[in-house]
Amino acid sequence: MDQSTFQIFATIVTSIVVEAAPFLFLGSLLSSILAVFVGDEVLTRIGRRPLGVQICIGLAAGLLLPTCECGIVPVTRRLLRKGVPTGAAIPFMLAAPVVNPVSLAATWVAFQGDARMVLWRAALVMVPAALMGWSLAKNQGTDLLRPSLDLAPSFAQSCGSLAASGDSCGDSCGCGHNHHDHHGQGSSPGARLLDVLRLTAREFLDMGRFLLVGACAAGVFKAFLPQELLGLVSGNLYLAVPSMMLLAVLISICSEADAFVAASLSMFPRPALLAFLALGPMLDLKLLPAYFTVFKRRVALAVALVPAVIIYVLTMSLGLFGGVR
Repeated sequence: MDQSTFQIFATIVTSIVVEAAPFLFLGSLLSSILAVFVGDEVLTRIGRRPLGVQICIGLAAGLLLPTCECGIVPVTRRLLRKGVPTGAAIPFMLAAPVVNPVSLAATWVAFQGDARMVLWRAALVMVPAALMGWSLAKNQGTDLLRPSLDLAPSFAQSCGSLAASGDSCGDSCGCGHNHHDHHGQGSSPGARLLDVLRLTAREFLDMGRFLLVGACAAGVFKAFLPQELLGLVSGNLYLAVPSMMLLAVLISICSEADAFVAASLSMFPRPALLAFLALGPMLDLKLLPAYFTVFKRRVALAVALVPAVIIYVLTMSLGLFGGVR
């Protein structure tokens, strides 16, 4: 291996991790504070509205309840069982990991203050989230969920394991969240502070490994792949968009850090980077087991595949007709 090539790889990986780590920590801290002191009662109280309002509430709830995609499925399952309308819960599940202050700020910083990337990313997430909420709204929440959930040992250390843990959501899903309905209530302030610190540390360390994997993948792309091959893929919109969508699914980076990986792959056109940023928080290797464990098969397939198709069509349209390069 050429030493200069390895130095390039190490520099890329280090820069991504150093830039993204503060946002990952901030997201972990904020979500832990909300889990301990607030919970999801806000969405439970305001969810009973006309369908259009429900969808808007679900899309905007990420601003009040910042949640990474690692813990969003069990949270949504609990909301549905509490009676939150499907029209609010499904858009919240799909949009909250991106439409939250930490993820949006990380995107803005990663792309050096380019507000268009922030707005396009939010829009590309909100459109499929709203459509899925509208299409599933006629169903009661319990109609979407599997009637019985057995603990799957293979998911015991993954985010999908919480979704399989039965009615009680108090066990850790491996993402640092403790999903009790009233976590921390009735505890002393000191105990709650310790809960916040413990949850923050666990989530940050757990999601940090996905950040490292994503940073290494970006480093490999830029340092080791033959430039001819990389140029062939990145220079062809029809190849670049699906390639970046596949990468988003495989490397499973947290939504609060993935913008820095995308920004490092600047050789790809903007529509492909947007496809990466929009799809990852909706569909990756952490989410797939949770979808199929929590939801009935037809619902899980729809939640996994329909947003991917919509994002592909929208990002290709941006590249071909929207002038986004």
